[in-house]
Amino acid sequence: MIAAVVLAVLSLNAALDRAVSVSPDVTQARERVREQAALLAAARTSASPAITANYAQSPQAGNSNGTITQRLVTVGGQVTLGDYFAYSPLVRQAQANVDAAQFDLLETQRAERVKTAGLYFSMLRADAELTLRDQLVAGARSDFRAAQLRFRAGDAPRLDIVRAQVSLARAQGDRNAAATSLQNAQSALEIELDEPVKPDLSATFPQPPASAAPQTFVLRALSARSDLASAEKAADAETAAVGVAQRGNLPAIVVNAGYTAGIDTGIFVRGPSANVQLTFPLSRAAANRGDAERARLAQAQARVLSIRKQISVEVGNAARTYAETIRATHITTRARIAAQQELAATQTGYRSGASSSLDVADARRTYVQAALDELTAKYARSQAAAELEELLGP
Repeated sequence: MIAAVVLAVLSLNAALDRAVSVSPDVTQARERVREQAALLAAARTSASPAITANYAQSPQAGNSNGTITQRLVTVGGQVTLGDYFAYSPLVRQAQANVDAAQFDLLETQRAERVKTAGLYFSMLRADAELTLRDQLVAGARSDFRAAQLRFRAGDAPRLDIVRAQVSLARAQGDRNAAATSLQNAQSALEIELDEPVKPDLSATFPQPPASAAPQTFVLRALSARSDLASAEKAADAETAAVGVAQRGNLPAIVVNAGYTAGIDTGIFVRGPSANVQLTFPLSRAAANRGDAERARLAQAQARVLSIRKQISVEVGNAARTYAETIRATHITTRARIAAQQELAATQTGYRSGASSSLDVADARRTYVQAALDELTAKYARSQAAAELEELLGP
């Protein structure tokens, strides 16, 4: 026995939360945060001293012109001064990378919500269109029965029945196409959410203030968007990387200090010992790395400016589009009401003999187009509002 599949009824917010929780892109971004956090922990311990132990054995001339063995054991610690010179910028770079990864995670979550909102509203619109098409099929079937009655009464030619049959067949075909569109939209949303779902048809959606100027939304987005914050943190990381590279030009100094005990010239010796190693690089490798880091810093700063421009354009466009969808919704609603009234009057006139079947067909086509325009405008407004809210941040 096959168990019935229970479809979860999800509100928009629930669908967005679900999409974020199962998105592989979000998982990847979250793991990058963990990676950068581990690298930050490593950077914070990069300047730690090391415990060293050394055993040396070598032949040595003895007092009786013979050969004896020299054995020395040294236990102590080692410090590389270059690690301390680069410690501060290295930690700043690692911290900036962590911050950038966290903002990237927020940006990935925002992108996932935008994509899911589009799929959600596409499903809502497809469901509403299927409901409308069902109503149109019922109306076309009613017109077909009216044509048959008038033909039997001798008030209309047989051509009216043929026209009504064609209208009914077209309405049924459009209804079947709408059903397929709904199945496709539902399948896309279910794949994104990784579970069978259906939308909450009774839900209402928050609407941003339509009267606000586009620049108001742009300024809000510039202060809150995570992708801009991530780019700024990446620039900070490159600034610190330049400092690390500059310190790489300094001579490498390694200091070893400890306590040595052993046999030297046949005599047991012991005492503190120290060794300092100074290395002057002759190549320009460190200088070249500094040049590369400065070039990366310039790229990161340019990317910040590019993202600021992109946000200004896309948020401004989204705000103007949202305001236009509000106006379009009011216009299409008035047009649909007028077309519906005209269709009802034409159908009544046809039943009484005052209108022809052509009048009914024309009125129905006008109403269908007006109703579809209203549906499109209604869900375009809701989707534009949701997308605008997501474009504002984080």
